[in-house]
Amino acid sequence: MAHKNGFTLIEMLIVLMIVSTLTILVIPRIDQLEKVKEETYMIEQLTDDLLYAQQYAMTHKTAVVVVFYNAQGRYRMTESYTLGRTLIDRTLPSQWLFELATLQNPLTFLANGNVNKSGTILIKNGKTTYKVVFLLGKGRFYVQKL
Repeated sequence: MAHKNGFTLIEMLIVLMIVSTLTILVIPRIDQLEKVKEETYMIEQLTDDLLYAQQYAMTHKTAVVVVFYNAQGRYRMTESYTLGRTLIDRTLPSQWLFELATLQNPLTFLANGNVNKSGTILIKNGKTTYKVVFLLGKGRFYVQKL
């Protein structure tokens, strides 16, 4: 009886064919996953920045002004007034734009953490749109995917 010490060429080709087929099926999904991850990160970053502005206003007992640049993917947070000390000046990833729906610039977090006015901002990227709604009262806001 002869002992086999390895794999035949046919067995190796079958295994390589299975591995390549699985690789081809997985690669397009990774690209979609990257877009979703970037979108999620961007929305979380905006939310964190707005919460930071609110907390900064309350801890420093001063107003924080937030300016969203319409038709641009950029926002800026400054202390006390629009020409005050810049806290955050951030640009969104390419193709993302702000559209002021009912909110008018500037949005101000007062020293008690409340906003000076309510309103809605849309964040758009082609087919994807997010709505950021600022509520009167305790300075609350929420982000909703449309």
